Amino acid sequence: MLPRSAWRDFAAVIFSVALLGLGLGSTMPLTALTLTARGFSPEVIGWTVAAGALGGVLATMAAPALALRLGRRNVMLGCLLLASMSVMPLQYLQSIPGWMLARFLFGAAMAPLFVLGESWINTLAGDHARGRIVAIYSTCFTACQVLGPMLTDLLARWPDQAFLLCGALFLLGIPGIMLARPEARDGSHPQHPASTTDDKASDTGWLGIVQAAPAILLGTAFFASFDTVMLSFLPLVAMEGGMSQSRALASASILLAGDATLQFGIGWLADHLGRRRVHLLCGVLVCLLLPLLPWMMQLPLLWEAYLFVLGACAGAIYTLSMVASGELFSGAALLRVSGLISLSWNASSSLGPAATGLLMQHAGSAWMVAVLWAIALLFVLSGWRQRRDTERLPMH
Repeated sequence: MLPRSAWRDFAAVIFSVALLGLGLGSTMPLTALTLTARGFSPEVIGWTVAAGALGGVLATMAAPALALRLGRRNVMLGCLLLASMSVMPLQYLQSIPGWMLARFLFGAAMAPLFVLGESWINTLAGDHARGRIVAIYSTCFTACQVLGPMLTDLLARWPDQAFLLCGALFLLGIPGIMLARPEARDGSHPQHPASTTDDKASDTGWLGIVQAAPAILLGTAFFASFDTVMLSFLPLVAMEGGMSQSRALASASILLAGDATLQFGIGWLADHLGRRRVHLLCGVLVCLLLPLLPWMMQLPLLWEAYLFVLGACAGAIYTLSMVASGELFSGAALLRVSGLISLSWNASSSLGPAATGLLMQHAGSAWMVAVLWAIALLFVLSGWRQRRDTERLPMH
């Protein structure tokens, strides 16, 4: 799937995304548990989360320019050091302003790892295998994110060293990133034989990317909303429908399992049948499957299989959005589109649950499905229009 010269870089980027997943999956619940134990309210916890998100937004905008100036590998190494230095002091900080500053710096450290990791994996993958390579990347991220809360539970056994150990975890990523080959002075990697950039936009601006490929951002927006809304509200809706608490909680895990285990297979289909076709098909399947959720809850023999397939199709929309960014863009434009994907994710994972919770409170639990279905439909319409416009372009 990859040329021999690319495997060192592939190992480095997979290492970075593993730490990103573990870091996000462990520090957030550890922060909430610690602040709660110290007597702070959920409102205060919410402000610390918002501080991290703000740091992430600002760093996302700065990441492409920093990578071009300093080199992708150097920026990612700096982010690992900053992440470690922002987490370890939480062991001793007592003031909320101090916590908010530390969380701001942590968000600023995590966002470039996300942006640069996505663009990096796309530069490594040739067009013939991009679906499978990106699927491995997204599967590693999901799996490590799931392991994050388990790591939190382990760290909670040593409350006097929990944040010190969590911060030290990021330092383990330094040898992994150092595996990558040295970059050129402009921050770019030597072109891999499997990659082609002749037909790709390399210097498109932020607005131009939004106009050229809205389906990429809508696909990201859908899955970010799907991920957070389903994890937050699906157990509640399931219990409201008469399901036991343990089975309702297990339903969210089954969704994640479908996302994590079937991405490589869907990536293989995209490589062999065409990314646009498979991407649009996954969106159509999600639009068909989502309205069935209330009825599927009443069918014990089909419920788990239904969730597994739904999670896989929803996760593939995001994975293939990443694949699309590598198909259409290269160079500085690829860094920018990865930044826009990150911004879309952050905005949607905040606004999606907020809108869903508000509508469910005033109009009932059916609105959980309605919100997600509407975003999925927007993605399908955008993808269909983009595909139609592409097919109308004159052949050269």
